[in-house]
Amino acid sequence: MRKKIHPEFRPALLAVRDEGPGMRTFRFASWPDFAFSPGQFLTFHFTDDSKTRRAYSICSSPSAAHEYFEVTVGMVGKFSDRLGGLKPGREGKLVVRGPFGKWLWDGDGHAVLVSGGTGIAPFRAMALIGKGKVTICYSAKTPECLLYKKEYDDWRQNGVEVNARVTQPGTDSNWTGQTGRWTAVDVFAAANDAAAVYYLCGPAKMVQELRGGLGRLGAAPENIKAAKWDDYTDLF
Repeated sequence: MRKKIHPEFRPALLAVRDEGPGMRTFRFASWPDFAFSPGQFLTFHFTDDSKTRRAYSICSSPSAAHEYFEVTVGMVGKFSDRLGGLKPGREGKLVVRGPFGKWLWDGDGHAVLVSGGTGIAPFRAMALIGKGKVTICYSAKTPECLLYKKEYDDWRQNGVEVNARVTQPGTDSNWTGQTGRWTAVDVFAAANDAAAVYYLCGPAKMVQELRGGLGRLGAAPENIKAAKWDDYTDLF
């Protein structure tokens, strides 16, 4: 079977917004016939530096894909600095390919989405799919680092169960919610569903511990799906 070839596109930047300390969401204009499934990602590079590439999960709603797509980026390093220098309405020599990835959820059944730090980015697209049952178990270092937190109430109104925690609330924080990292016991209890499918995305150590713990608690191996991402420890 021939490997699918993804053409390259040069989308214009439409808008940028800050999501939290050092985190920005970029909205780009879609190209004709663009579509994706929640969980997929795109690759990015600049025309004058094709060897330096980055992969970012699509975090916007698939229903808006005909018009735009969004990615959330940690603003660390030269590549993200260059992204941050793009001007809305201009091409900016940015090249995008995709979507890629088979780590997907199509809205069927009960998905339990467990993430730390920036690992919630692909889960935003899953939360916005508008069907199926979704339980989110998410943690970040501080309340300020919780991504998309202004959207949680809207997600809840659409039937998504959002469980957010912080691991380092600090003595000056007004945080009154749960604290500490998610354990397999916590996640299994939040799911409360023997048939749930667990999607894990975040720091490598967290994903490894949860995979093993959920398995020991009775989750079927085929129902534990971990994304193959770089370690997010510096953001978690």
